[in-house]
Amino acid sequence: MSQTKARAVDAAIELLGTRGLHALTHGKVDAAAGLPKGSASNHFRTRDALVRGVVARLEELDRQDWARLYDVTVASVDHLVDAVAGFVTAMTTTDRVRTVARYTLAMEAAHNPEVRASLNRGHDRIRDWSAPLLAGLGASDPDAAARTLLAYVDGLIMHALTRPGVVEPREQYVRVVRACLEP
Repeated sequence: MSQTKARAVDAAIELLGTRGLHALTHGKVDAAAGLPKGSASNHFRTRDALVRGVVARLEELDRQDWARLYDVTVASVDHLVDAVAGFVTAMTTTDRVRTVARYTLAMEAAHNPEVRASLNRGHDRIRDWSAPLLAGLGASDPDAAARTLLAYVDGLIMHALTRPGVVEPREQYVRVVRACLEP
């Protein structure tokens, strides 16, 4: 990806994550990226093309993030609880803008099959990573456990984004993780 194209999609992610879907225009992307007028539209001729570029960039950034996590070994329920809590915290603080951009696009996915397919690939990657971890902790049905745990994490993230300051108690994380491991 060229440097100009990367600046444009990174600015588009920032706009989505801070101002919402209505802010995603070529002109606003150019201004946010500090690019000459018309730069974003040179790389992404239509708004749909711009959305596809953002989705591809989010997928690329997620792939980089998850590549670092694939080497993580989870040796106990407490370790998994800490990892889940840390992930929720990161997604709602340091990576908040990207998370809000992704959730904004999740609504677009209801109408756009390309966006839906990309977001599903990211979800599948996380599920494929977490199922063996849950199996290693004794889950009798690791795929079902992973789906349940990811649904819980998605809910926690959405809740934290829309109700800042409301924090799930650690004991609840423990209950949910243990429930995922039960037969």
